[in-house]
Amino acid sequence: MSRDRELVVFLPAVGGDSTFWRPQLAALADDYATLALDLVRPAAEVSMAAFADDVAAAIEQRGYTRAHVVGLSMGGVVALELLARHRDKVRSLTLANTWAFHADAADRRAWFSEQMARMSVPEFSRMSLPGLFAPTTDRRVVEAGIAVESAKDPAMYQACWHAMLVSDHRGLLANIDVPLLLIGGALDAITPTSLLRTISDSAACARLVELPGASHFSNLDCPEAFITALRGQLRGARGHGDDRLDPAPEATFELPAGTSAEQLLRLLDHHGVQLLASNSGTDFTPIIDALARLDRASDAIDLPRGRPRWGLRVVACPHENTVISLAHGHALLSHRPQAAMGHVGVGTAAMGMGIINARRARVPILVLAGHTPWYEQGRPGARSNFVQWGQDTFDQGGYFREFTKWDYELRSGHALDVVVERALAIAESPPAGPVYLTLPKEPLCEQNPAIELSARARQTRARASVPEPSALASAARWLREAERAVIVTADLGHYVGGPEALLRLSQVAGVGVIEHGKRNFFNFPTEHPHHLGFDPAADIESADLVIAVECPVPWIPSQSQRARAPRVIGIGVDPLFGDLPMRGFPCDLSLAGDPAATLRALADAIGGPAVIRPELAALHEQRFTAAREAARRDGTRERITKAYLSWMIGQLIDDDVVIVNEYNLDPWLVPRRCSDSWFENSVASGLGWSLGAALGAKLAAPERTIVATLGDGAYYFNAPLSAHHVAAAQRLPIVVIVFNDQAWSTIKSSTRGSHPRGDAVRDDRFALCDFNVAVDFAAVAEAAGGVGIRVEATSEVEAALRRALALARTGDRLVLLDVICERNG
Repeated sequence: MSRDRELVVFLPAVGGDSTFWRPQLAALADDYATLALDLVRPAAEVSMAAFADDVAAAIEQRGYTRAHVVGLSMGGVVALELLARHRDKVRSLTLANTWAFHADAADRRAWFSEQMARMSVPEFSRMSLPGLFAPTTDRRVVEAGIAVESAKDPAMYQACWHAMLVSDHRGLLANIDVPLLLIGGALDAITPTSLLRTISDSAACARLVELPGASHFSNLDCPEAFITALRGQLRGARGHGDDRLDPAPEATFELPAGTSAEQLLRLLDHHGVQLLASNSGTDFTPIIDALARLDRASDAIDLPRGRPRWGLRVVACPHENTVISLAHGHALLSHRPQAAMGHVGVGTAAMGMGIINARRARVPILVLAGHTPWYEQGRPGARSNFVQWGQDTFDQGGYFREFTKWDYELRSGHALDVVVERALAIAESPPAGPVYLTLPKEPLCEQNPAIELSARARQTRARASVPEPSALASAARWLREAERAVIVTADLGHYVGGPEALLRLSQVAGVGVIEHGKRNFFNFPTEHPHHLGFDPAADIESADLVIAVECPVPWIPSQSQRARAPRVIGIGVDPLFGDLPMRGFPCDLSLAGDPAATLRALADAIGGPAVIRPELAALHEQRFTAAREAARRDGTRERITKAYLSWMIGQLIDDDVVIVNEYNLDPWLVPRRCSDSWFENSVASGLGWSLGAALGAKLAAPERTIVATLGDGAYYFNAPLSAHHVAAAQRLPIVVIVFNDQAWSTIKSSTRGSHPRGDAVRDDRFALCDFNVAVDFAAVAEAAGGVGIRVEATSEVEAALRRALALARTGDRLVLLDVICERNG
């Protein structure tokens, strides 16, 4: 697959040049197009605006519409100016060791001028530059930096110093609507991390990473840690289209001769699929043989993790539920389709709940399944086991056709490249979702000649558009005229840049945001004064306008006292949710298209500064404080409440943590500010998702700390021995927290709500809700090679959580906390 459809641009510090980015350029060369610029102009023409214009021109000259922009020190100032002047050129921003405003700029300029009055540039560089590197940095790197800076034109060098120090981008920060990563060095005295915190305070979705061993040139002091953070940013900000202005000259690659099974695996790898999770069966024999052949051809295999050098990571799972959830979780963090394979129809049935979840969460997965051989004899791959008669079906693709976007049965190997390309393109096209490909043994066993294929996919993901200008103008007018508008969302975070765009719109329009229903994704920073919580009931009662953004259920009509629903603007790739049979919510104005781009366009149409509304801030404080204070007070109780456990988790995690929640963890009590930091199972609520999803997330983002939270009822659904096996076999250190009250408390609560005066409530008899056997989940984890910790008293919670997080961050084993909670059904 073409790896250069996105461009990463690197902007240097005032004393540096493009050579300062050599470690990062080398690390990204196989995955991105890269461009390191020298910021050079005649002294009289130096300004941050002029440099920003140069960068915009360079992106276009390189043949791209936009780029991921990485700037260090002065390069970060130029990057902010680029966003201010050429917003459409920026896909994401990474700012390292930089600032938006220097309060002591005048003093620094005076000091610099004084030094330049008595020193040459080489003398100044020799005096100042070594102190900008960490003590542990290779002296040769420092000397090379001194040589680069010493060669700077004195007049231009001084002009750059003065121009960068007087820049003030504070007014821009609240309007940043692209993914933003901030990287600081703990040893940096000239641009301390406190300067980056002023940026993150205003850009509420920004992620801040401080490198402990780095000084000002953090990318050279700690190149591996820097690239790890940057890769995570680029992965999370990955676009779904091609940023090139024009296709490059047509390139081809040769798909080697081999069986269809072998060519299938090569094609998955070629198209960027990183994971094939699988549970094998008798129909898999061609796949198993092809894997052995590919491993031999690569001449090496990472045996402990089962990752062949040729790319595609194949993970064996003892249960299909883990298979499909693993692919789901990986896709959430990698932002690209992954593959899950099950055993004929029976394996498909076992994956069925996960297929439904993926469809409702709009997650792209290529679901593969073997198919009973067609022939009873006489052909390679013909039936050889008695089960192959009993497993035959009339329409295997029909099992879950309602929940897959496309299904197909492979007929032969001659068009395999088209089939794979088409499947992935449809899976990714919005609204994304699973596709299903069945693989009879006979076609998999076919020997196919080598073929020459295009290096780039010829069927590509459809791009969501932006609504027409007249519709945007109407929406902007409705928003301006509304007196009590409210935004309700659930799944916006699925779309790159969506939370950042919503944040800007909320502040420009002065509208509060509620996340409702299954919060499948992080959508809006919980600590922002415009976040009004997770229950829209009170706000819907008084609203005169609801903006439903990627929200299948903006409120519960049966719980509303309104005789007539408020006016509604629907924003999303499919605002009417055409795949839901019954959905009666109004959509008076439908803005169909890329929701992130739509929100940006709507904010532009409204115009004006980004401000915090005091009345929304007061409501936010009232609601969140009440919930958190109530949970905190539970810390005085002997038995652990779910609220207290949620609150304590919220106190101890940081922005490095990714939450994978399957009930129980209360979002009111867990601060979140960054995209890709919170995921839940879908609105379909198929249980048994979180363990596999958390493991898949760890495979996709090994640098992140993954925490899965679930109830004991959900734990049973997760085929836990299968998940524990994968964690041990792949050495995936995640934290699993089981809210264990030995009951399905959610079902109890639902029964109380539906039948408040029923016999079950009156007699306190809830059949089918309680577990009568207390299984030691910590012992289960230990038996499967993990670390099990049982927590029974409130006083033990904090220490246990700290220990679990520390073990996961330093070890290679799953850590399970079995927390015995008070029932609250």
